[in-house]
Amino acid sequence: MDKRKKKSGKDKKEDVIDLSSYRKNKNEERMREYERILFNRILGVYSFAEKSGLHHVEVVDISYSGLRFKEVNPEKPCQIGDKLSLRFYFTPSSYLKLVMQVQRTIPFQEDGREGIEYGCVLDKKTRSYQVIKTLVDFMHNYSELAVQDHNPPMIWF
Repeated sequence: MDKRKKKSGKDKKEDVIDLSSYRKNKNEERMREYERILFNRILGVYSFAEKSGLHHVEVVDISYSGLRFKEVNPEKPCQIGDKLSLRFYFTPSSYLKLVMQVQRTIPFQEDGREGIEYGCVLDKKTRSYQVIKTLVDFMHNYSELAVQDHNPPMIWF
């Protein structure tokens, strides 16, 4: 099906299709899919409180400047302006601490769960930021080069 628009009037030339926005959307889609697999199946991400210990959080989105995550039924919800750190566990016994500041909070209800979604700005001055920046670089490069497999073998999930 031809998706080009025809011009009306005297000039009957066809518009040129701009594929850059299409590619950008596909890359974003691939990156989001990869983020979900990485953060929900491979890495463990937790908030830490001295009195109550570790609490699992669900990373929604990550970029060079910020991070969005959800916490189901938090005992002590974070407030705008709070500084906090999340632990990114790459193995059961080692983690990377990422420091951030809460910029917004939004209550959520989905799939029978409720809690708060936080939007945070990353502290770029910490040494751990460089590791996360490298991870985000990897995810951007992956999304640009990855090819969609329409008949994937589901043996490693």
